Amino acid sequence: MRNFFKVAVISVLVLALLISVVIMWYWLDARASFQSDTYACRTVTTEQATAAVMKNVLLNGERLFSRPYLTQKDVLIEEGQVQIGHTGTLVPFMIEGVYDRRYFGMAGCASLNAVEYATEYLREL
Repeated sequence: MRNFFKVAVISVLVLALLISVVIMWYWLDARASFQSDTYACRTVTTEQATAAVMKNVLLNGERLFSRPYLTQKDVLIEEGQVQIGHTGTLVPFMIEGVYDRRYFGMAGCASLNAVEYATEYLREL
């Protein structure tokens, strides 16, 4: 019975150590990502942010916006509203012919190719 408790205690300690290592790894990874975005945002221009979002929209237009064959003329980027923050960029735009929605392309400064999107509805449906 004594050996069972020793094995149980050791197993619990090993499991706790393993969980601690995984949590520390995720924390260090998030911290490194945050720092790389912070340093990269110092050099990112609005033109770079706009070009990254435009490229992503044109590559994924059918899948993201249900519009096949989007061209550069179909994507109306609000260049005066582009924002570059401490860790990321925000590029507002509209799609030609879709006037009830405004889209936002968001990316971290260190990885401008990884764009995420949000939608703002301009009118009640």
